[in-house]
Amino acid sequence: MSSLVHAALTIRRTARASFGLVAAGALIALDLLGVFRGALDVEHGVVAAAFAAIAITRGVARWKLEQQEREGAHRETMLLELELGLMLLAGTHAAVQALGGLEGPLYPMVYVVVAFLAAFAKKPMGTVLVLAAIALEGAIWILGEPFVPARTVALHALFVMFFGVLNLLFTRAEIARVRERSKKERAEEQQKAQEDARLFRLVAAPSAGNSEEHDDERMFRSSVEEVRDALYHVLDLLKRSLELHTCILLFSDPDGRLRIVELVTDSDDVADGPFDAGAGAVGAVASRGLTMNLEHVKPGYKGLCYYRSPALVRAFCGVPVMENGHLRGALCADRVDDRPFTAREEELLKSAIGQVLRALTNERVFVQLQRSKREQAVLFKASQALGGALSEDQVIEAGLGAATSIARYDFAAITRWDDEKKQHHVLRAVGEGSETVSGLAFRDNASLTAMVVKNKHYLPYRGEFDARQQTLFTTKAKLPELKSVLVLPLVVREDAIGTLAVAAQRPDAFPDFTRPTLQVLANQIAISLSNARAVKRLEEMATTDGLTGCLNKRAFLEELDAKMRSAERFKRKLSLLVTDIDHFKSVNDTYGHATGDVVIKALGQLLMKMKRETDRVARFGGEEFCVLCEETDTDGAVLLAERVREELGKTVFQTELGKLKVTCSIGVATYPRDAKSGAELFEITDKALYAAKRGGRNKVCTSKDV
Repeated sequence: MSSLVHAALTIRRTARASFGLVAAGALIALDLLGVFRGALDVEHGVVAAAFAAIAITRGVARWKLEQQEREGAHRETMLLELELGLMLLAGTHAAVQALGGLEGPLYPMVYVVVAFLAAFAKKPMGTVLVLAAIALEGAIWILGEPFVPARTVALHALFVMFFGVLNLLFTRAEIARVRERSKKERAEEQQKAQEDARLFRLVAAPSAGNSEEHDDERMFRSSVEEVRDALYHVLDLLKRSLELHTCILLFSDPDGRLRIVELVTDSDDVADGPFDAGAGAVGAVASRGLTMNLEHVKPGYKGLCYYRSPALVRAFCGVPVMENGHLRGALCADRVDDRPFTAREEELLKSAIGQVLRALTNERVFVQLQRSKREQAVLFKASQALGGALSEDQVIEAGLGAATSIARYDFAAITRWDDEKKQHHVLRAVGEGSETVSGLAFRDNASLTAMVVKNKHYLPYRGEFDARQQTLFTTKAKLPELKSVLVLPLVVREDAIGTLAVAAQRPDAFPDFTRPTLQVLANQIAISLSNARAVKRLEEMATTDGLTGCLNKRAFLEELDAKMRSAERFKRKLSLLVTDIDHFKSVNDTYGHATGDVVIKALGQLLMKMKRETDRVARFGGEEFCVLCEETDTDGAVLLAERVREELGKTVFQTELGKLKVTCSIGVATYPRDAKSGAELFEITDKALYAAKRGGRNKVCTSKDV
């Protein structure tokens, strides 16, 4: 049944995947038959509308597929482009046929379509469609319009090739150039956002390198715009009230150079920067924290670095920007008329700095609140997902999913530390290179993972990774080139049970504000993993016999009920074996209960070893075991029983009183031949077992022997 379902699903997938090609082939066949030649009636309009609807449907499917980033999507996209290209070519030829054929006035549409396909189809599909256009026209000429001169068709083919190659080489190159320029502009915008955010110290800068705009980036952009807007209003108010030529605010960047934060000016000669912090009067303010008030400045003075050419100003006043005792930059004002700055105006500039710093502080608090709000939402959602995860796989799935919302990684993994075996295991890995480490097990070593477990502290300190000096798991684990790595301990009650590792190919991927949130997530993952293992142990204790590892009586009766319902529904056979060790009481009386337990355990292991994957083995009580075999008739069950009986009979147990050998008796019964219910099946099998006992033991009996 399962194979039929699988085949049906395969046929369905194949039909859906090839639907567009079939439609394109049908339209091409109509072109070759000349169905549209000279026809502009209602019936042909309906046909054209139907094929147009199919093309639109496949076009939407292609657009949706383009939005996906999954393995195998590229191949499906290429197939859809082939379908759409062929349908577009066939549809164009249908229109050409309706209005005069290959020599008609509408034929140049073919050149337009070929140019479009060559320019916008993915490589190498553009070339394939150009060749398909030439082949289609040749086929239409031979089968449908042989009266058209060969010279005309050859000329058409030459022009199709010309338009195709022209667009493949030039239009596609121009499109690629535009895309590259847009990508570069995008990268420059991200870099500018980073620099501005660092300049204003808005907690941290957003990381660039991802094509999608992240929530952090949007938040920082908005914050930078708010700060700039507030600063502009302060500077504009100063310029108007003090009748200034230029009012400019400069901050020191991490490299120690001065950058323009905001300015209001009447000059066209202001430079872009950055500027050396030690240059002229501005440098004295920004690097040494001096207040500079220059009067009667000589024309051509070169000490104002923010002008390209020597300044024409006659009065200058610069005051240092101090924040929490640290020199941040300078607020500078100048005039072109020879009117020195008064003490009152100097104090006004100093008070304006307070407004500037308040604007920065307010925005930093806002950014921190927004980030905290988002982190709390992520952690709350993760907590809900982890709280509802009962199995180890569910915990790992929820944990890695939550980590994606906190840090954009290219690779992530969760490992488990086995303290008894002194071994690390990679439970799950996702992202680039994950297939090389999935299921990896390694002994305690000098890797980051091992060190984190030992010290219960995250590594590396700044999240920077150098593969030449550091190892994530083992030197044999081949991972893509990584620039950033953060390995966090999974700690439960002061014991490290594993690690959460995230890695990225870009530098500075995990800034300082990311780590505490990831550590909180790691703590939740650790607790959930510990709980999942506890749940698993409880389930095993509730369903498993402690001595043999087989199912216990309660779990077996549930399995019997479930297998019976399945057998009834699908009309399948179900066989049951019940085995009992012969003269087991004398074994206990003679050799002791410890030896009896060894014999029972050996029989359980033997049954587990010989069963199929779908079979169920249970210790029903004492020395009695049951084996439930799906889709097995009586003959097959008897074969299994005989193998078990013979193998146990060959087993020799070493005891204090010498060697010991035991035998077993086995009863076999089958649904629906011998019973109509689970209870009846067990009753018949038990009677067959006692028939074997009465018949001399060490034998297999069925319902026929009852």
